[in-house]
Formats: sequence, C-alpha cells, structure tokens
Amino acid sequence: MRSIHFFLDKINNSLKWKLISIIAGILLLTVSGIGVISYTKTAASVREDIDRLSVQVLKQANMNLDRYYSEYDMAFLMLGNSLEVREWLRLSASPISSEFIRYYDRIKENYLNRMFLQYPEILSVSLYKPGGGEHHFVNAHTLPLTYSLQDEPYFSQTGNYDKVKFITGFSDHYLDADSRSLRLPVLTLFKQFYGGYLKMDISLTASQKVMEQIHIVDSDSAVVMDEDGTIIHHSRPGEVMGRMDEHLVEKVKGKREGSFYDQTRNELIVYQTIPLTGWKIIAMLPYSQVAKSILYTRNMMIALAIGALAVSVVLTYFAASSITRRISGLRGTMKQMQYKNDFAIRAEVAGRDEVADLSKSFNNLLEHLEQSVADLTETRVLQHRAVISALQSQINSHFLYNTLETINSMAVIGRQPQIGLVAVSLSSMLRYTSNFKDDQVLLADEVRHVEHYLNIMKIRYKDELTYELQIPGELLEALCTKALLQPLVENSIKHTREETGAAVHIIVSAAAAADGRLHLTVRDNGPGFGEEVLARLIQEQADCRIMKPQATRVGLSNLIERLHMFYGGEAVIHFGNGSGGEGEGAVVELFLPLHIRSHV
Repeated sequence: MRSIHFFLDKINNSLKWKLISIIAGILLLTVSGIGVISYTKTAASVREDIDRLSVQVLKQANMNLDRYYSEYDMAFLMLGNSLEVREWLRLSASPISSEFIRYYDRIKENYLNRMFLQYPEILSVSLYKPGGGEHHFVNAHTLPLTYSLQDEPYFSQTGNYDKVKFITGFSDHYLDADSRSLRLPVLTLFKQFYGGYLKMDISLTASQKVMEQIHIVDSDSAVVMDEDGTIIHHSRPGEVMGRMDEHLVEKVKGKREGSFYDQTRNELIVYQTIPLTGWKIIAMLPYSQVAKSILYTRNMMIALAIGALAVSVVLTYFAASSITRRISGLRGTMKQMQYKNDFAIRAEVAGRDEVADLSKSFNNLLEHLEQSVADLTETRVLQHRAVISALQSQINSHFLYNTLETINSMAVIGRQPQIGLVAVSLSSMLRYTSNFKDDQVLLADEVRHVEHYLNIMKIRYKDELTYELQIPGELLEALCTKALLQPLVENSIKHTREETGAAVHIIVSAAAAADGRLHLTVRDNGPGFGEEVLARLIQEQADCRIMKPQATRVGLSNLIERLHMFYGGEAVIHFGNGSGGEGEGAVVELFLPLHIRSHV
C-alpha cells in the first residue's frame, strides 16, 4: 500500500513520471487490445477450421457407413425378393419334399454362399415361415438347436414393413467352437416377405473399423447412435451398445446436421445424419485439445507483451528524463521568482526545441512584468475615471418621466390634447424600451408600443399617414423579443413620407405559419427596397451568421443583429418588395418560434 501511495505521489508531483505512466498505459492498452482481438480472431478461426475439418471427416465416415448399410440392405432385399426364397416360403416343410430341398440348396448356392464370401461379417441368415418351418444359415459361429426366430423380442412387434427394419443390440444366442455362449453386438436386418420372415445378423466389426479411423484431435471420440440414444458404433469399442447422454440426444434430435459447444462436457460437438438409417454420426472434440494452439498463442502473446512493456518502460524512463530535465530547471526558476519576487532572475535557455522557446517566453515575461504592472495600474485609474464620467452623464429617468407628465398636465390645462397625447405616448415608449428586466414580451405589448409610435407620427403627418393592425386575438399572447415592429414601421415612414413626400399606408399583420412559427409582416405603399439596399441587408444577415457582430449598427441592421443574438438560427427575416417589384412598396417578413404564454 505504501508503495502505491509513493508511486501516486510521484505521478502527481512529477511530469516525468506522468509521462512514463501515460506512455506505459498507452502501450499496455494497445498491446492488450491487439492481444484480445488477435486471440478472439484466432480462436474463431481455429474453431472454424476444426469445425470444417470435422465436417469433412464425418462426411467421409458417413459415406462409408452408408455404403456398408446400403450394400447390406441391397443384398438382404435381393435375397428376400428372389424366386428361390419365394418358392421356398410357398412350399410346406412337412413332409420334406425334393422340391423343398432343391430350393433350399439353390438359396445357399446362388445367394448365401456368395453373401458369406463377400461379407464375412454376416453372422447368420434366418428364414421363417409360420407353421411351415424355420432354417438358419450361420457363418462364423453356430446357433443352438433350440434357437427360434420367434424368441427375438422384436418378432412380435413387427409387421409388413415397406422398408427393411434395422435393429441393433447384443445377441446371446451365438456359440463359440466350445459351445459356450457369446455376447455379440450385432446389426439385424429384418422384414416380412410373402407371408414369411427373413432375418440377417451382421457383426459390427467391419463398420466399427470406420469409426476407429476417425481422428481429428487428440482424445477425440466418434459415435453412431440410433434415435433412442443407443450407441451402435463407438471409436472406443467398449462403449458399443451403451447409452449416450440424454441432454446430447435431445440436442441433436430432429436435426440433420450441425455443430455446437457442449458446456457440460466441455466439448465441441459435430454431427450428421446417415441417410439410410436416420442414425446420427457424432464427433466429440475436447475443447482443451481444440484450443491448444489458441492457448499457446495467448501465452506467447502475453509473454511478448510483458517483455515489450518492460523494455518500453525502461526506454521511456530515460527518454522522459532527458526531456523533463530542462523543464524541471525551468520549474525551479519559476518557484525562485515566486518566492523572491526578483525580476532579475532568468531561466537557462538551452537547445532549440519547445522547452527552449518556453524558457525564452518566461524570460520575456519577466522583462515585461514590471511594465505590465505599471500598465495595469494606469488602466485601473482610467477605468475609475470612466465610471465616474458615466455616472455623471447618466440622465435621471425618474426626472424625465415626471417632466413628461408635467408637459401632459400643462397640455390638459391649456386644452392642447395633441401635446398631451404626444407626451403620454413618448413616456410609454421610453418606459417600454428602458425596461431591461424582461428579454421577451407579449405580442400585445409590442403592438401597443407600435401604436404609441404611430400616435406621435399621426399628429405629425395627420391624414398623410394611415395604418392597419391585423393581429388575430389568439396571437396577442405570443412571446417575442422587444422592439421588433417599431423599427420596421419607422423605416416605412422614413423612406416613404419623409423622402418622397407621398402619403404612406402601413399594414402590420401577424399569423401562425404552416410550419408552426410566428409570421409577422410589415408592408407599405412606398418605393420599396433598392437592389443595393437589399444586397447590403443580405450581406449583414450573412455576417451575423458567421459571428461578425458590430455594436454600432442602427435601424434595420440593429434589428438583424438583435434577432440573431436572441434567436440564433431559429429566426428568419426576409426583405423584399411587393408583387410588382421595386416601386410597389416594401415588405418585411419575420419568422419567429411560436410560444404562447399560457403554454410556456
């Protein structure tokens, strides 16, 4: 624990050890990442290769076993469908006639002798006709005289099958040369022919050799089992006629072929189905053998990673020491200056790299520090003077409002209602624009502010100024930023009445746009915007989008600036002319996010 705290203190207090730790961490993560990815890919590749090899080996074994079973099936059917067997089954065995013996000899000569010669693994062939006799032809071993096909457990359960019935199990009926009973694993082919029965027992030794040749990895095993899980063949002969694990039987039941990892046995299982019998041939590969090369690769990679990391840390230590030596010297100089406040101290400049540039910059900092302190003192004095000047130049707003109220009162006394209206409207406008507490106002307040302005302008221009306010009642509760409409109305009056002397008509309208935004429009009947003015306004909007604000802007430029600063890209302003182009009146459209106060 102490060593860990010591190492952490080193990292916290030393740039060198931080650098070493960072590089070592990067190397560790890099090597670990490469190792994990390589191990994962290698494991998947090896398993895929093993799986592919297993499938090929099983396919070959499957073909060999299917060939064995197909040849047995064909020979069995040829014998059962032969004329000799059919005639033998037709004849009665009692009394024994010459014709009965002739067909019996023909069966032996034409079929059985050839079958025993071609397939020495055939143990016996039995012919049985209910009520008419029974004969057994044996090859390598003998059957007791008391043996009858009726004693077989499957005899009573069989009917007239369309296909040959393949039956496996141990047989205790065969005797050796000393007449001792043998327990042999046999494959029995059984079928009913023409009212009689034909049975052929085959030793599993020939097909067992196919299983013994299956070898994929060390300690693997191969099995042929029937649908019930009885082991018909096994690469270890002692397992023949045993039982497979029930969970494995359930796993492959109903499936034709495939592979999976068995966690309970820690084995890779690959299986296929033998077409003729429907039995499963299964290869069981111990995962420890499959993964042997993977584990070797993993161990080698870990060893190489540890070695590379150790060498890298040593090299990093020396490299970091050479880099941080001058940084440590610069740090010492800084601390000395901090404690002594001596501007005459200078850092040693060596080399031409970043550390040398840093030392030069520090020395320059010391050279200019005294001047900077003097400049700071002078700046504070200037700031103090500026504050005093600003305080002295401020207008007492309360005094201004009281003065306007006095003017209004004098207008009432002097029976000059227009003077009073101007004073009240101007007072309301000043109160509205000088209130900086609220960033957003209701559209109703903004319309009221425009009406105060228009009241003043109506007194000035009388009937030469007319206007319409087309504001739906449901939008009066919409929120917007302050002083949007008044600059637009003022611009219309300025460029229509004041420049041309013509009467001006202004329409201010509001609507909810189809895309859910608040649509404000101010249009007039003046000369409209010129091409140069439109180009300038478009450029100013572009300047705002690329963050080129100018605090000195007024009028429409000021409006563009404020819209961008308050709404960002959510607000859109369009400048244009009436449907006839220039000379058909100016049209300014504002699109703002629509927020109703009751919904906010």
